[in-house]
Amino acid sequence: MRVATLDIAGFRNLRRVSLPCASGLNLLIGPNASGKTSLLEALYFLGRGRSFRTRQPRELIQSAVSAFRVVAIMNGDNGRRVPVGVERGPRESIARVGGVPTRSLAELARQVPVLLLNPDSHRLLEDGPQPRRRFMDWGLFHAEPGFLDAWRHYGAALRHRNAALRTQAANRVVDAWDGELTTAATILDRLRESFCEALGSVLGPLAASTLPGVAVRVDYRRGWPLEPSERDFAAWLRIGRDQDRQQGHTRLGPHRADFAVRVAGRPPAEGLSRGQQKLLVIALLLAQAQLYRLHTGDACILLIDDLPAELDPDNRARVMGALAALDSQLFVTAIEPGLLDAAAWREARTFRLSGGEAREMI
Repeated sequence: MRVATLDIAGFRNLRRVSLPCASGLNLLIGPNASGKTSLLEALYFLGRGRSFRTRQPRELIQSAVSAFRVVAIMNGDNGRRVPVGVERGPRESIARVGGVPTRSLAELARQVPVLLLNPDSHRLLEDGPQPRRRFMDWGLFHAEPGFLDAWRHYGAALRHRNAALRTQAANRVVDAWDGELTTAATILDRLRESFCEALGSVLGPLAASTLPGVAVRVDYRRGWPLEPSERDFAAWLRIGRDQDRQQGHTRLGPHRADFAVRVAGRPPAEGLSRGQQKLLVIALLLAQAQLYRLHTGDACILLIDDLPAELDPDNRARVMGALAALDSQLFVTAIEPGLLDAAAWREARTFRLSGGEAREMI
C-alpha cells in the first residue's frame, strides 16, 4: 500500500497539511521544530493507532481545537484505492476505512502498513525483549492469517492463568488454563521461530549491502528452556507452578520470547560503532519490509526520521541505494536536501517544512 494523498489537521505544531505524495521517495526538508517529525508521527498514528513519541493522545491535539484528523487515500499495487482516516479527541478515536467506521486497530494496520526508523531505533538492539517481540509480531500479523487469533488467545489465557495464580485457585482451575495457554503457545512459538529463520535469510544480504564484510545471524529465543528436550511447554508450566503461585504470575512462555542479532558471534554493541549499529538497524528495517512484500505481494511504507544523522556521505549513499532497490514508499526527513541523493527514484517529491507548513519544492 502507498499513500497517494495525505491530509492532516489539528495535529501537534502542523498547520493544515495537504500533500500529493510520490509513490517512491518523499523528502521532508526543514530545520528543527519545523514539523517534519510530527508529519511522520501523524502517518504512524494512522497505521498503528498510537504515537511513537508519547502515550498521551492529548499531547497530539493542538490547543485551539478539540480533535486532530489524519486522512490518506491509499493505493495498493493491485490498483485498489481506499480512503483511510482517523480522528482523535481527548477521550476516543474514530477511524474509518473506505468510509465505514471501524474500531479495529488491526484493520488500520492492514491498510496503512508503516515501519519506523528514528533516532530511538537503536533501542531495538539495546532494550529489553519487548520491542523485538513487537518487531516479530508486526511481521507475523501481516504474513500469517492465524497469528492474530493465536496472539489474542494466548493473551486472554495468560491473564486468566495469572488471576488464578494470584487468588490461589485450585490446581484443576490452573490446569484448564495451562491447556489453553499451551495450545496458543505452540502456534506462536512455531510462527515466531519461522519468522526469525526468514528474517535471518534476508537480513544477511541486506546487512552485507550496508555493512560490507560483517557476518550477521538471528537467534530466536522462545521464552522457556529448551532442555531437557522431552519436556514440552505444558511440562514446564507444571514444574514451575509452585513458584508461579508465589510470584503471582506466569514466568515462562511466549510473552518472554525474544530474538538476538549476533555480529560475528557477538552482541552488536561489542563489535560495532554507533554509526554501524544504525546501519544494522536499517538493515533490519529493510529485511522486515522485504518480508512484507514477499508475504503480501505489496509494498509497505517506511518512515525514516533524520536519516543523515551519524552516517558519513559514503554510508548515506549506500543506504539510499538499498532503499531504492527495495521499491517501497518512503517518507524521509533531513535538515537540508543536499544530504540525500534522490537520483535513484523514478518518482520523488521534496517538501519544505517551516513553521508547521509543508510546501512542495519544484
